[in-house]
Amino acid sequence: MAEKIKVAVFDIIETVFSLKPVRRAMAACGLDGRDLETWFAFGLRDAFALDVTHRARPFPEILADALDELLAIRQIQVRPEAREDVLNAFAKMPAHDDARACFDRLRDGGITIVALSNGPAERTRSLLDGAGLCSHVQEILSVESVGRFKPHISVYEQAFAVTGLPPEAHCMIACHAWDLHGAKCAGMKTAFVGRGQHYPSVMEPADLTGEELIDVAGEILKAD
Repeated sequence: MAEKIKVAVFDIIETVFSLKPVRRAMAACGLDGRDLETWFAFGLRDAFALDVTHRARPFPEILADALDELLAIRQIQVRPEAREDVLNAFAKMPAHDDARACFDRLRDGGITIVALSNGPAERTRSLLDGAGLCSHVQEILSVESVGRFKPHISVYEQAFAVTGLPPEAHCMIACHAWDLHGAKCAGMKTAFVGRGQHYPSVMEPADLTGEELIDVAGEILKAD
């Protein structure tokens, strides 16, 4: 890696914050907690379709429709309050246990931290603030600003614009291979938070891999 990593760009939902409250809310309304991945796959499918046709809508709105699709497929009728509990659970996501240690280690190592999410910037700010991580983050970026979704290149280019550094000085950190694929295609370095997941061979490979966030922090600092 010729260019040193100077900026760690974090995906937020699932990568930094745990989806456990969302799984619990899904189970409470009659869905299986394991339906979460199916729900997100529906939501991302629709987000990508809207993106390529230049008809982007807010990601929470897309997920709400995808939830209704999943409930219909599972033939589950839920009270409106239970449905809202599922959607509101995103605001209650806790940071993963090692998120603070990861952020501390990178900041102490001189790495600038940026948040980059498909979700609204204010929701990301609220999550970071609630976890006491806002002071670690220099910029909170969202797809809202460009009207496109990750993995479109314009989303990642926001980070280059705010830091003034070349793409290869940035490392995208995510537990989603499709996100890292997009970042790699945009010229960034990438780090995969594995957590026992399979990384598809059809995607651009990650430069670095760690089982948890703290492991990825160590790999980034070693790469420098």
